[in-house]
Parts: sequence; C-alpha cells; structure tokens
Amino acid sequence: MYAETADLHERFCPGNPGWGHPPLEDDVRTTDEGWGLVDDPGGLFGPTIVRWYPTVQWFNGDGFADHLRSLSLYRRLDRDVREPLLDAVAERIRTRMGDRASRRYLSVLRVGQRAE
Repeated sequence: MYAETADLHERFCPGNPGWGHPPLEDDVRTTDEGWGLVDDPGGLFGPTIVRWYPTVQWFNGDGFADHLRSLSLYRRLDRDVREPLLDAVAERIRTRMGDRASRRYLSVLRVGQRAE
C-alpha cells in the first residue's frame, strides 16, 4: 500500500519523516526474542517463547482512508492537508486497486516462565 501511495504522501505533505516504510515481516522475525525492546527482568524469568500471528485486514478505498484517520501520524496533520491526502488515497485505491487494499499486521506473543 505504501508503494502505491508514496507519491500522494509526498505531494500533499513533502518530506514528512513518518512516511518511511514500516518494518517488513521478515525483518521483524530475524530474532527469536520477539520484536521491540524489553526491560531485562534479571533472573526472574527463564528463556522466552515467541509466537508470531500474521493477519490481514481488507478495506475499500473509503474504509482505508477512515482507518488512516485514526492513526496519530495522520491525526497530527492539519485538516487542510490530511483530508485532501486521504481523499486522494481513497481514490487511488478505487481506481488502481479495484477498491480493495490490505493492511498487514504481525502480532508477537512473548511468554517467559517464571524462574524458580
């Protein structure tokens, strides 16, 4: 989705550092310890068990734009920038993508057994 709308993002809000690519699933899965920093619990827990749960949510153009409106990256934009950008994103999904776009998620479950 990012590749399909990157030009729109740059047109309506050029140079926004938040427009970078989200992490790719393969990059996130490069560690057996899960994703993100975790405070060291000391000797309280043994090795962690990590499970990955990928999911895909599908949207039409208007639904995808509504979803983006709920994200802080877009909520921070001035309304005069945000609304034309999201209208253009919705139109791009309708016209180039058959009114169907996916949003991929990777949930990470990290469990550690308490040490004795």
